Amino acid sequence: MKKNLVIVRAGNNSLHHRWHEIAYEDRNFDLLISYFADEAYAQFTPAPGVDAVLVKGGKWDGLYKTLVDRDLDGYDYFWLPDDDIDISAQDVNTLFADMARYGLRIAQPSLTPDSYFSHFVFSQCPGFVLRYTNYIEVMAPCLHRKVLEKALPLFRETMSGYGLDYIWCRWPESGAFRAAILDEIAMHHTRPVGKNLKSVIAEKGGLSSEEEEDVLKDRFDLSYRTVPVVFAAILEGGQPLAGRLKVGWHMWQSWRSVSSFRSKSEARAGMFKIIRRQFLKPLEMEMISLKPDGTGD
Repeated sequence: MKKNLVIVRAGNNSLHHRWHEIAYEDRNFDLLISYFADEAYAQFTPAPGVDAVLVKGGKWDGLYKTLVDRDLDGYDYFWLPDDDIDISAQDVNTLFADMARYGLRIAQPSLTPDSYFSHFVFSQCPGFVLRYTNYIEVMAPCLHRKVLEKALPLFRETMSGYGLDYIWCRWPESGAFRAAILDEIAMHHTRPVGKNLKSVIAEKGGLSSEEEEDVLKDRFDLSYRTVPVVFAAILEGGQPLAGRLKVGWHMWQSWRSVSSFRSKSEARAGMFKIIRRQFLKPLEMEMISLKPDGTGD
């Protein structure tokens, strides 16, 4: 048993095979495949350090059902990627190593320039090791065990996970300088964002993603959505960089050097949006907790 665990909600086109493409003794993680497609589950082939279950539902309610009765105490960190994430097993090793090395409680790899994205700020910044932020996406978060234990009950009633991305960065178990985008590794998000989510939610007939977010905000007494802001960083060579404006300028210069963005127009628009946010948006990092009445327990 390793000290880290990857749990993926997998369908017929899942890319999780890449995460055990090196020998088990060379990996620092186990892999748990939570299939939501019968055909994919039927084709599962056991391998060292790889387990599988069949659980219907969306990503987050499915993760809840997969993990709620499982003994997780032996693991330190958990990576919860979408099944359309393309990243090497060696980079997954680096992800977990960086979590421990930098004392992180929640983080994610950056995105390759050819990735589909929701927020451009998560695009890889050459010259950075990591960037500290107030927001980690639901696409592929890596959580410390204490953060997962607190978050797991919230997974039960959400398929989309909307709102989790900024709520779990503002707990005492996470907090400032313990949430980061890792630029020394990058993952390729291969499919358009939300391509299958809306249809799955519609089939179930439940709340929309936005309505799920409203429920979650109400549980934590939040009236508005937080946007991602980067307030500090570590540069290649180990130099620290502090201050939103200074970090924003370095990000701008870094992205300007990249010539391989999937969509140059989207990249330019994303860069301008991020710079405006770095200058104008508040850095929402105050600690939050469930309402006193215990709503959501």
